[in-house]
Amino acid sequence: MTRRLFAWTTATLMIAALAATAFAQQITVIMPRHEMDLVGMWERQTEQFEEETGIDVEFIQMSWDEVANKVLTDLAAGGGTYDVIEFDNGWVSQFAATGWLEPLNDYADPAYLDALLPGLLSTFSNDGDVLGIPWNNDTRFFFYNERMLNEAGIDTPPRTWDEVVEQATVLQEQGIAESPVTDYWNQEWALANSFAFYLYSFGTSYFDDAANITIDEPQAVAALQFMVDMLREHEIVTRSAVTLSQEAAADLLYRGTSAFFFQGPPVTKNYADDPARSQVVDEVVAAEWLPAVDADTQATLTLPEAFAIPASSRNKDAAWRYIEYMISPERDRERAVALGSLPLFTALYTDPDLLRQYPFWEQFGAQSAVARPLPQVEWYDELVQTTIVQVQRALLGSQTAQESADNIAAFMEGREVEGTPLSR
Repeated sequence: MTRRLFAWTTATLMIAALAATAFAQQITVIMPRHEMDLVGMWERQTEQFEEETGIDVEFIQMSWDEVANKVLTDLAAGGGTYDVIEFDNGWVSQFAATGWLEPLNDYADPAYLDALLPGLLSTFSNDGDVLGIPWNNDTRFFFYNERMLNEAGIDTPPRTWDEVVEQATVLQEQGIAESPVTDYWNQEWALANSFAFYLYSFGTSYFDDAANITIDEPQAVAALQFMVDMLREHEIVTRSAVTLSQEAAADLLYRGTSAFFFQGPPVTKNYADDPARSQVVDEVVAAEWLPAVDADTQATLTLPEAFAIPASSRNKDAAWRYIEYMISPERDRERAVALGSLPLFTALYTDPDLLRQYPFWEQFGAQSAVARPLPQVEWYDELVQTTIVQVQRALLGSQTAQESADNIAAFMEGREVEGTPLSR
């Protein structure tokens, strides 16, 4: 081999090695924008990760629905695009059945897993495999404007749906609140979340414990009819609710247009007290209960989200380093301080500084006692698409609540819940 050829070969090999190293140190992360992260905490912490590790991150944030579409499409096609993905609680059964995810047991130290809230971690585990690490403790809470209620002579927030209508009517008649109830009923995934909350609060769901379809039975139809009545008969929800996202619905609370927000994310209180974002500083509080048909049917949604590593990722070690860095007690605490987001690690709930900053976590605890997850079926994303179309048709008055419920039930016929055939 000539000296020139040797030099050229050596240089080529070095370039190839450097390229391979650089490739291994690049990851692509896709996640939804946190509902109330208006200060860019996730971007900032990702930049810190890049600086501290030298790993380059292509960080993609979009709306939840856009992320879901991209993740589901990519995984169904064989994956390979992303190294860290959004893993929603509604996807656990589907993802476990398809084998799309890399189990994380061999990556995570047992002490690290033990430090996370057990309920969150178990949500994203299946048959002993940890499939995801929670990044968002998104339990929803009932918030109300205490000043508005006091001004109307109302001592306590509503406990029942009948009281919601009564109090909202008083607030309107006295000119205190233009649209006393704010809700997010745009035709997107969040509408299915909202509908699930109303179903639970009426003591029902899509199916019962024996996997029999119940969505078209009286209690479920009554839940949807109540949503329609709030909008069209009582007119206590703004007509624009059918176009509102979660963020837009929360904004009505911050602007003082609405008094009741039944399913606000944990950071709602934090932003309601921020004078840069809110016109109702020190007026919004968290209740100790949630409105429902009666006390026995009280419920709120817990909608945690996790990070997962696709089995098709070519950079699993770097992907795990990103997850471990971002979901650490240090970063978790930073987000709690800046955003008011609920911690992911058990120890932070006894942090004296956090408790002084967020004394209303006591009310969160009372509501969390009745928290329920979304229905778990392998085809939940298909159920959502059917539900949001049918529910909005009822809200818009193009068909009755019973017709919408019947159409959802018709879709569910022939499906399976945890291996059990659905039947009437």
